Amino acid sequence: MATLVFMLLMSIFSTFIHAIPTSTGQKVTKRSVTVDLPRNPGYAPNGRLQYSRALKKWGVPMDDELDDATNSFRGGGETGDVNAESIMGDREYLSRVGFGTPFQYLNVDLDTGSADVWVYSSETKTKTRREDIFELEKSSTAELLNGSEWRITYGDSSYAWGHVYHDSIDIGGIPLHNAVVQSAVDVSQSLSSDKDIDGIFGLAYDLHSQVRPKQPTVLSTLKSHLDKPVFTADLRYQSDEGAYTFGYIDHHRHIGEINYTPLLPNSTFWEFNFTGLHVVGHNYWYISQWRVIADTGTTLMLLSPDIVNMYYDAVPNATSDRSFGGLWHYPCNTTLPDFEIGFANGWVARVPGRYMNYTTYDDLPGRCMGGLQPFMSEEFGILGDIFLKAVYAVFDIGGGKVGFADKDLGL
Repeated sequence: MATLVFMLLMSIFSTFIHAIPTSTGQKVTKRSVTVDLPRNPGYAPNGRLQYSRALKKWGVPMDDELDDATNSFRGGGETGDVNAESIMGDREYLSRVGFGTPFQYLNVDLDTGSADVWVYSSETKTKTRREDIFELEKSSTAELLNGSEWRITYGDSSYAWGHVYHDSIDIGGIPLHNAVVQSAVDVSQSLSSDKDIDGIFGLAYDLHSQVRPKQPTVLSTLKSHLDKPVFTADLRYQSDEGAYTFGYIDHHRHIGEINYTPLLPNSTFWEFNFTGLHVVGHNYWYISQWRVIADTGTTLMLLSPDIVNMYYDAVPNATSDRSFGGLWHYPCNTTLPDFEIGFANGWVARVPGRYMNYTTYDDLPGRCMGGLQPFMSEEFGILGDIFLKAVYAVFDIGGGKVGFADKDLGL
């Protein structure tokens, strides 16, 4: 993957443990974990910045004006809880994950849209304003993989690269030993400017990391430790009750059945089709087939321009203009309509209109930016957190499918 973004998760970890024998006679601890997601109520989102980050992550060119503007989740056995300091707005969810021996806890972004696990470390040459980094010299188990390196280049030519280590990781009380940890040596200033995030924790389905020579991803290592090969995301709109669970599905967090959709053949991302679109209040549905990727690491919902135009045609005084990078905006006192997405299994997801209202503009008084924006890719779209906050999402690693269910949105 040629690009990345920031937005993620983690807080209280409930751990269920039992041991099973392997073919070698060793015992592997199988676990399941809950990671709660407190909210940071003090964060004011920057809409244009999040849009530009999403485009850069997925390698889609952006309008020159926008570029200029943006530069200015039950097994059995024991249980355990791990308290965590989380920093979150509706822009990004940051989670406390431990690295090294003893564990050093950092705020990282759990990202279903990438595969690399990289952190700022004592090797990082770029000056940053963050308080926490991974101090390699304090880990007794850090083992440098000589001859290995990783390098990520973003759509705007920003970059990160560094060294590769084997070391321990603690995610919600599940210890992963000899996992691949990527230490950042050099990071472009445009990436390091987010002082709250200490790294990225990639959870893409079957994507290779950027480590060369090739190494197993952390998700493939984590999968062998889970009670069931699944994780879930229950992101919450402006609430401290959201959670990721690893190794089990928390049936208290959803309403009704979980409706599964298979991943597309040879998917490396969590990529699948949906088949219908509807603006609530209008009689007609758009029926077709659209490819999308479920990405916890993207704030917005990004779909083709014709879909976006259809939605904002139902919003009074909504407009899109080049001076704001082609972003759609509307009067802030507008009540946005709900947006529905249908699937071939018959299930329909409804995204409340208030979720679609993303942020205000400092330089455009009285106007607000929508959480649905155009994505100039003919191949796929992105269902980011605007969509994921409206559903209970199951990422089934073993079954090669995603599941969605209704949940109590507190409306």
